[in-house]
Formats: sequence, C-alpha cells, structure tokens
Amino acid sequence: MPSSFSNPLLIRPGAKPQALDRVPLTGAESSAEYAETWLQDLLYRFPESLPIAEIDGGFADLIPVCREMNTPAGPVDVVYITPDGRPVIVEAKLWRNPESRRRVVGQILDYAKELSQWNYESLDAAVRAARRAEDGSGRPKGLFDLARLKTPELEEARFIDSVSQSLRRGDLLLLIVGDGIREGVGAITQFLEGHGTLHFTFGLVEMAIYRLPEGGHLVQPRVLAQSTIVRRIVVQLEGAGLVALEESEAEGPEESGVGEDLAQSREKFTRFWTEFLAKLELDDKSQPVSKPSRSTNQYFSMPTGAAWVSAYVAQASQRAGVYLTFNRGPIGDRLYAALKEDDKSIEAALRGPVRWASDGEKHWISVTQPYPGVLLTDHRTELIAWLSQHLNAFITVFRPRIDRLLRESE
Repeated sequence: MPSSFSNPLLIRPGAKPQALDRVPLTGAESSAEYAETWLQDLLYRFPESLPIAEIDGGFADLIPVCREMNTPAGPVDVVYITPDGRPVIVEAKLWRNPESRRRVVGQILDYAKELSQWNYESLDAAVRAARRAEDGSGRPKGLFDLARLKTPELEEARFIDSVSQSLRRGDLLLLIVGDGIREGVGAITQFLEGHGTLHFTFGLVEMAIYRLPEGGHLVQPRVLAQSTIVRRIVVQLEGAGLVALEESEAEGPEESGVGEDLAQSREKFTRFWTEFLAKLELDDKSQPVSKPSRSTNQYFSMPTGAAWVSAYVAQASQRAGVYLTFNRGPIGDRLYAALKEDDKSIEAALRGPVRWASDGEKHWISVTQPYPGVLLTDHRTELIAWLSQHLNAFITVFRPRIDRLLRESE
C-alpha cells in the first residue's frame, strides 16, 4: 500500500539532507531488525511514543502497567492506566504478520467487553499475575502501587473508585498499533459507527520505522483513524466484517426482569421503525441501513465514527426530528467547523430552517417538526413521510461532504 506520508529527512551540520529509508515491512530484512515483541516492548517502555493527544487528551499521562495480561478473550499485549483511573489497552500488530480486519478489531473489542465486566479487584489481580509472570517477582506491584510511583499524591480510595467506574462504563481507550496498516483496516471506524456496547475511544496508530545511517531506528507515530463511541454499542461479527448495532438492535435472549411497560414500548417502536424503513427510499444507495430500532431513535452511520445521523420521535415534547451530530474532538470539531463555513448552501440544499448548536460533548445540525397529540397514532402516516423526506435530504447532503472532508484531511 503506498504511504500518504513522505520519508523524514535527517539534517546534520555540514552534510547534505538525507532521506531515511523505511525498514521493509515484509521479508527476511524486516524480521532481522525487529519483531512483534520488540514493538510491544517499545510501546510499554515509552508510552510517550503514542500520540494520545491527537486521539483523546483525556487519556494523557499513560502509566505502563503490564504486558500480556490474561483475560478470558486472550492476552492483552500492553496495558496502561491514567492517573485518573482510565484503562488503556493496546493490540500490537506487524505488517508481515497480517491478520484479517475481523480478527484484529474483533479481538480488541472482545478485550473491552471482558474488562467492562470486571471490577477493580479483578483488574488488579490480572495485573499482578502478568507482572509476576514477566519478572518472576513473588510480590509484584498492583495497579495503585504502579500509579502512585508516577503520581505520589494519588488518593487510593478515589483512584480505586475511578477505575471501578471506568470499567463499569467501558470507558477505555482501545489502540491498534502496527508498523504498517493494510489498506482496508484504515477504514475500521466504518464498523464503529456511533450506535451502540461501551463508552470507549478507539485509535488506529501506525509506527513507521526508519533506519538511521549510523545504526538504530527512528520511529514515527501516525494516527490513521480514531473514533469516540459515546452510546451503548453492540458489535456483531458477520462473515468477514463487523456490524455495529444500537444496543436495542442486538439480537439475543430477552433480558430477565424487563417490565411489561418497557416490553410494550419496545414492540411499539419496533413496529414503527419497521414500517418507516420499509417506506424509506434513499437517493444515496451507499448508505448502510441497520435493523429497526426498539427505541425513539433510528441511527444511520456516516463515513466516520465521530458522526452519525438520527431520525427520532419525542412524545414528551410532542415533536419529531432529524439531526446530524459530531462528538467533540479533533475529527468532530474539524468536520463541524468546515460544514458551518458552508452553512448557507447546506441550508439551501436542505430546503428549510436548520439549527446549528454545540455543547460540551457534541455538535448538532438539526431540523424539527411539532406534532400535537400521540405521535405514533395520530400522525403516523405524515410522520413517516416527513421523517423520510428529511432523513433522505440529510444523508444526501452530508454524507458526500463528510467523505470529501475526510479525504482532504488525509
């Protein structure tokens, strides 16, 4: 795969600038210079080599915890913790050891799912076991001991509570890091659209490795993809790919203890969105369409996991609407600002008043329509028609613009 990055230049006094040669990603020459354990060790010993600020500054100040931590889903390559108790897990992969997108992404999502079912004591025990296996120590340091080495002022009770909350919410940073990323894997955020299990942040990082003239290596980190997932997601593996579903869309046994009112509500919305999707005609045939939702919102993915479109009905406020939203962060902020600069032509294309708004977590572009009475019964036909018209307009207007902006930023 041709790289979109040029080779770095080595400039020394009195010498001509020299372009550094990238170490081959395949073959015997590559194997002789470094291995997957070399990359894991580099990441573990030098967490500052990871461009965390470009992915999510909330995970800054990484504290190395352990390598090869065992979980029911398999061993996690590298584990970090932040001083405020947010776990970071890394899956390190080399180009010459290619694995399918389904396997690599599915593996790190499995780790996240397992960790979200742990408590502090479970994670602390797994960390101690990994460190004991690595250094042979009879009394290895635990999670808080390691965090306090870097941040002596940490309060143990508050740290334990923060870690417990992060695990419970699935508030994790998941990183896939490699010396080369195969074409197609760079698009994995397509599978992590904003619908659906944990409150995680995802990053895809390439560690480009160059040979220095006098020996040694220059390692250049590059963020290739990122996606912040802020709603509950269920990721299903289907065939050779991944499908991200809203939690209410995931198939499986009914939860025990679901009340009759909730069950009736889910059935009501499922019928409505089933009818809506049957009548929906999208001009953009490339738009993925998920299964009918069991709640108030029907989500539609955009070309980045930092953005999504939703059609919704809100009985309490007696209105319906369609919106495009972006998570706050480097990608979402940039896309929203670029679209806002073109607001006049966008509003003309949407043929109606549009509301632009931002809060501490998201940016919003929305249209709404009031409906007095009971929305799904008194206005069902016109509601489906109105939502279909505006949803089609939003996808037609925004999907190609977002796709173009993402390509221009590469």
